[in-house]
Amino acid sequence: MAQEHTSATSPISEPAWEAGVRRTTQDGRLLALSPAPVTTGERAVDVNAWIRRKTEHWLDLQHGNLLFGAEFSLMFLSLTILVMMGGVAMTVDYYLGHRELTWIPLLGLGGMNLLVTVPWGLYMHFLGNKAVKETPPVRLNRQRREVAMPRWTEGKKLNLPFWNESSEGWAYVTVVFTIVAVLAPFMLEDATEEYRNNLVFWALVVLGVELLVIGTYLFIALRLKKKHDPQLVYELHPWDKLVAYIETKQNIGPGLMATHTVLTLAIPKPDDPESALAAASINVGHETAGLTQWECLRRFMEEGPDACPDPKNDETLAHYKAKCRQARKEMSLLPWLGKKVGDWFFQRYLAHIITERRLKTLALKSLPEELDAWSVPLPREQWAKPPEALQTLNQHLTRAYERGLRFTDMGPVSQWQAKYDEKKQQKRSRGRYRSRAEF
Repeated sequence: MAQEHTSATSPISEPAWEAGVRRTTQDGRLLALSPAPVTTGERAVDVNAWIRRKTEHWLDLQHGNLLFGAEFSLMFLSLTILVMMGGVAMTVDYYLGHRELTWIPLLGLGGMNLLVTVPWGLYMHFLGNKAVKETPPVRLNRQRREVAMPRWTEGKKLNLPFWNESSEGWAYVTVVFTIVAVLAPFMLEDATEEYRNNLVFWALVVLGVELLVIGTYLFIALRLKKKHDPQLVYELHPWDKLVAYIETKQNIGPGLMATHTVLTLAIPKPDDPESALAAASINVGHETAGLTQWECLRRFMEEGPDACPDPKNDETLAHYKAKCRQARKEMSLLPWLGKKVGDWFFQRYLAHIITERRLKTLALKSLPEELDAWSVPLPREQWAKPPEALQTLNQHLTRAYERGLRFTDMGPVSQWQAKYDEKKQQKRSRGRYRSRAEF
């Protein structure tokens, strides 16, 4: 999980992982939140939009700005349209200027789209799909009181014959050169139509052969690569034994020091509690924000879905439409037109549709069937119950927070509980002493 050591100010008998424990790391410090997922007294706020899906019995955690990725890839679609419109305008200008009609501008700009803009847009789109598949959700099941944590098994290295960065570049240049050869005959003004057609025909034949060879090779290579790729598996772990902590790190560079804070959920290895078998982290920015994010998870597991915030709808099409209607009411004409131009350039309407599809379909499509079976609702009599000791401790902590105690200053829960029991015993002893004295 991290390379950590016990703080010099902490007693040696202090548990390695326990709620309230503070430890130092090589880059900063951390605050443990679990095992024994106790209440921290903070509000439950999904500050980083980590909650993606919520039902009555399970909760999915998945981060990433999927909307931005969709907008960035669709920007190339808008550039393609603008370039083609420029080619049409130049061609019409030739015609209206009573000059000989030529298709050179349109063909040239169309070729640029085909070779540059469209490939980059498709590349960014499929890169976004890949990112969604490679960041599977963490799922919390409150009926089983378990956490399903994703991890990737180690894959086998696959060395494809005749394929490396150099061959990739040569393949791309060869295809581009052949496409140029297809378009070049149209620029020969003195050539006969038969000669031009022959050049185009043979260039298309060569292009077809190249695409067939390269396409067949890539198809076989991708199939082989898929068999050797790491496989997604889910590790199941009891909620009450999950290790959770907030870590604040300081990265020092040339003339710059940056501080960032992450909330981490981890399943420790059975043979090495200081290392994680599977883990998930999210940048929370500040320790207090990490506590509010943690409370979303804890309250869902301990109190139910109503105590946990719903997934944010910022990336849904319905939210986008509502924002557009609100903007039309609040903005004057010129700012509203500027917004619509930006919306069109980034294709935000289509971007929201793609993002919803990724969240509702693509992100769940690649999950193993075992996770679906584990997520099936259980009869109420089969629900796992929280330990009585944990419920009692949370009740005591809630009353302590009402009196002004803060979780960040509390120290290890076991030590706080021991002090609490000692004070309670002292009060009882003083009460018995007064009763005897009065008697």
